[in-house]
Amino acid sequence: MQDRNTAQAVADEPRAFDENQLARRWDISVRTLQQWRRMGIGPIYLKLGNRVSYRREDIEQYERQALRRGTGERVFA
Repeated sequence: MQDRNTAQAVADEPRAFDENQLARRWDISVRTLQQWRRMGIGPIYLKLGNRVSYRREDIEQYERQALRRGTGERVFA
């Protein structure tokens, strides 16, 4: 039953997130995301005019790359 709920939750997520949505997902400030973009940190993003969007697949890829078992050990999921 939990797998179905998890799958439904993923299906209900948007295909793209704006910076407010991503900041809520990661429990960080929008300002942090803005600083990361200036520094070239974080997931890749799409900018059309003044609008910034993050594709869900890019967010998930970035999250997988950020997995760690310990301080210096990456987990490649």
